[in-house]
Amino acid sequence: FLDAYDAIRRDSYPDVVESLALAARSLPEPQLQKRLLELCAQVQRGSQPHVAELYAVRSLFSGSPLGLNKLQVSHVKALSQVLFLTPHLPAFFLRRRLRSHVLEIRHLDRAMLRLGLGQLSEEELKAACYLRGLNPTRLGMSECRAWLEQWLGLSCKLQASEASLLANSMVLLSLNYVGAKE
Repeated sequence: FLDAYDAIRRDSYPDVVESLALAARSLPEPQLQKRLLELCAQVQRGSQPHVAELYAVRSLFSGSPLGLNKLQVSHVKALSQVLFLTPHLPAFFLRRRLRSHVLEIRHLDRAMLRLGLGQLSEEELKAACYLRGLNPTRLGMSECRAWLEQWLGLSCKLQASEASLLANSMVLLSLNYVGAKE
């Protein structure tokens, strides 16, 4: 069932990347706009961005137009589908549920970092990857651990106000991850 549900979730991944690129075009700061557009183009071409590249644009995800409360409704709906949340609610509720779920993942990430990935069983590692947008069914333990280390490297550095970047990173970091593609 994981593959079937992941296929449904992955259908919304291109919408998330396109929504990001569209929002990037309206950013007032040309240098950060260019960086984010390049990042989106890189993902659309099949590459996986580095955590440092995502972290470099984190300031864009706190306010308009990329803060969680400022995203276009279509973008919020696509992100909701990534987290298996129903997209059929008024925008206010969608944003609230999305923020709540993303911050819960962030909280779990901090606990996982304190515990250490080495303490997790293979099943726990795979469940952690799946929750964060990566389909682990074709990945080994070392690949899951490597991806989670990357994820935690971003997640645990972000502030609650940057929850939008964390939500979008579920797509950006997992869409083209080697071995997890269909």
